[in-house]
Amino acid sequence: MQTVCTPSLVFGVFFKIFLQNLPISATMQLVAMLIDHCQIIMKIKPISMTDSMHTKPNIAKAATLQASEQLYDVIIIGAGVVGMVAAIALVQRGYQVLLLDNKPLPDEAALQQRLRVRDARVYAMNRASIALLKTLGAWQFIKRKADFDKMQVWGRDDFGELIFCDDDKQGRCQPLGSMVEPSVLDEALWQCAKLADRLDLAFAATLLGDGMAIDERSDRVIVRYQQHGTHKVAQAKLLLGADGRHSLVRQAMAVGAATLDYHQKAICCAIYTDKPHDNTARQVMLPTGTLAMLPMAHLPTDDKTNRWHSVVWSLPTALADTYLAEYQRDESLLKNRLALASGYELGMVAKLESLASFPLSAQAAKRYYKGRLALLGDAAHGVHPLAGQGLNLGLSDVAQFLTLVDKYHHKSPLHPQLLHDYQRATKSHNELMMHSFSLIHFAYASGLADVAMLRYLRSECSHQIAKMPFVIRQFIKRANR
Repeated sequence: MQTVCTPSLVFGVFFKIFLQNLPISATMQLVAMLIDHCQIIMKIKPISMTDSMHTKPNIAKAATLQASEQLYDVIIIGAGVVGMVAAIALVQRGYQVLLLDNKPLPDEAALQQRLRVRDARVYAMNRASIALLKTLGAWQFIKRKADFDKMQVWGRDDFGELIFCDDDKQGRCQPLGSMVEPSVLDEALWQCAKLADRLDLAFAATLLGDGMAIDERSDRVIVRYQQHGTHKVAQAKLLLGADGRHSLVRQAMAVGAATLDYHQKAICCAIYTDKPHDNTARQVMLPTGTLAMLPMAHLPTDDKTNRWHSVVWSLPTALADTYLAEYQRDESLLKNRLALASGYELGMVAKLESLASFPLSAQAAKRYYKGRLALLGDAAHGVHPLAGQGLNLGLSDVAQFLTLVDKYHHKSPLHPQLLHDYQRATKSHNELMMHSFSLIHFAYASGLADVAMLRYLRSECSHQIAKMPFVIRQFIKRANR
């Protein structure tokens, strides 16, 4: 799940306008053609758009419900942010929910210890995501955050820059969102979940054998799992998979996923710079990838000068590994490289903490539901981190699903038409965003990046957009869908 919200989302909307009238298959082919062209220029190993289909667990007719089996309205597999939010929201609507995850049960002491340490990454919560958390009552438990009211994006080799600000009638920039560390959001959701009396938690739970089966006589989903050495069985009217990119629920549905390997790795860390962040999210587009520098909230022991930033630096895998190895020998090398790559926009990097890295790829499930099983968040889709919309797209899935739950509630709880409408409301939008971000990536960080005509078009596009406040407001509105 990617966690940053950066200015390049604007370019995503630009490409979305271009792509939205094309069939999904055509946009996939367009991205693949662009990638192939980049590789011809760079003479590197081809990157392929693959159709991954995991061997599916058996979805078969289940045995008759036994007395020991527990009955729920909804079972959710995956207790990450998306799964936890969906569970809390459904419980608050009066549904009985079972939330399953293979992680250990959250420990209060461990949660508090995590809060004392600065995370490498942040979730960039847009207005829509924040509004959803507020309706759940979870936002009140957020213990620290960094609001941002401006976004700045520029290309290192292009002229001009874009600064996005949603100003009011007095010309004051209004908050665009908040940067929240994963540890802070996890703790807030846990506090909210403890207040939900219709929510059953099954942590440290492992699915057994084929894992799931559908009782065709009653249209219910049967889940068999093991917890603390005990075999358990539960059934529900609906099963939601929020279990990430390697989703077991997606495998159980026998649904494949189109995947794109960028052959890149993101270096993440927290940095302390000479200059404050001024509530501005910054991103520079480099030939090697994107470098995002995002405001971070200060810890109680910090100097309160707003000079901590979360960094996400996308680099070719070999280059990222080189920089990480250098850091082990001499920490100053990576600090200097970060300052240089940003054009010293924030001055020198004085401190660097919580270094981490992860490979970059994009993914799109071929469908979001089958029978009584449905996918949410990363189980359904994954995007390049350059626009930081991974979590926001996942929470948008939840919001769309809840809207439909409310719509069909007067007819029948969890009406069968609900999942069809959910896919229609989310899938095309998510795929267009994925393709848009991929196009942006290859337009800046590939062999095409140095093509004179493309450099001119990039710069001219930025220059013209900067002079159109109405267009900027529309971009901001789309970013908060």
